[in-house]
Amino acid sequence: MASVWKHPKSPFWTACFTDETGKQAKRSTKLEDRKLALKAAEAFEEAAKKAKGAELTRAAAVKMLNDLMERTHGEGLDTRSTREHFKDYVASLEARGTKDGTLKRYSPIFDGFLAHLGEARSNARIASVSAQEVESFRDAEMKAGKTAGTAGFALKVLNGVFEDARRKAVILSNPVQAVKPLASATSEERRPFTDAQVKALLSVADTEWQGMILFAYHTGIRLNDAANLSRQNIEGGKLLRFREAKTAHRKQRATERETVVVMASDLRDYLKSLTIPMKKDAPLFPSLYGKKSGSAGGLSNAFARLLDKAGIDRELGEARKGKGRRFSALSFHSLRHTMISRLANSDAPEAVTKAMSGHSTDEAHRRYVHLDTSAQARVVAKAPRIWKQASAAA
Repeated sequence: MASVWKHPKSPFWTACFTDETGKQAKRSTKLEDRKLALKAAEAFEEAAKKAKGAELTRAAAVKMLNDLMERTHGEGLDTRSTREHFKDYVASLEARGTKDGTLKRYSPIFDGFLAHLGEARSNARIASVSAQEVESFRDAEMKAGKTAGTAGFALKVLNGVFEDARRKAVILSNPVQAVKPLASATSEERRPFTDAQVKALLSVADTEWQGMILFAYHTGIRLNDAANLSRQNIEGGKLLRFREAKTAHRKQRATERETVVVMASDLRDYLKSLTIPMKKDAPLFPSLYGKKSGSAGGLSNAFARLLDKAGIDRELGEARKGKGRRFSALSFHSLRHTMISRLANSDAPEAVTKAMSGHSTDEAHRRYVHLDTSAQARVVAKAPRIWKQASAAA
């Protein structure tokens, strides 16, 4: 029969019980109340009996531990399912003001992972999710045609859910941390345009797309942000002022930092050539205003057709089956790389290029900087000629 004992120098009671091998065992209950400690000791012995009789299933162990927690602490385990934790996590993101675009990117990953687990497993406790199940989901994403980068992004999103559960002590370890991301089979990196390519694009574009290209080339503005520009974004005919849709959180619009860029002569001349209604919210590009970047009739595909018309190789990646989208090294977003790289190659201070691009971190900014050899040549030209001096001294 289970009992309790306390060492004279310890405030905690020790449980004394018969373990699954039939031997006497002692285990600290970490409890100072004798009655509660005795309940814990009885639970330890009950679990040992079930283990000895091969009756201690996962479900039975969870139930016993839950009962023990309720008897000793008045509160049971967090037994919510993986599905419920995902739902709560999304609600917490919404409460923190996460933008709708981000939630839309996360939603298919959450739904896909729960579907991969299946009905029974997704309704089991989140603590039961294994690293093998996370790895299996990643591999299934790859088989469906996703790139290694896309599958890796899914792991990052899932990591957020499980880290949240770990911080709240719902799980002891994060299973995503045990899964290694796959290395990309091919290098898929966006490239900047050459000036000749940009001129070729302008020669085949209509007036509105010419404006879109010029704004991206000179300010680095993203596709949807450019399409949604209106008269109110132009300040005094000299400044472009806007909030990026990618980073503007719904509940922070009053304080969100704007991107402000001094417009180049090209842009000022282009705007002077337009006849824009005097209304404050009059769009600069009426036929493109409000259009989405994706879908068959979207802005991205329209720009791709301009590239083809200009005879510019988009440098497409491997064709993929299923859900994977084929990578294009040259796209509208490459104009952003072009602007940032041009500034970096002209020795503009990094603080200036970050301010113009709207980047808040060095890591994000570095991905857009493509330095050519002329920048290196200017630095190397300043190196001291020590060999010549050494020869002269000899």
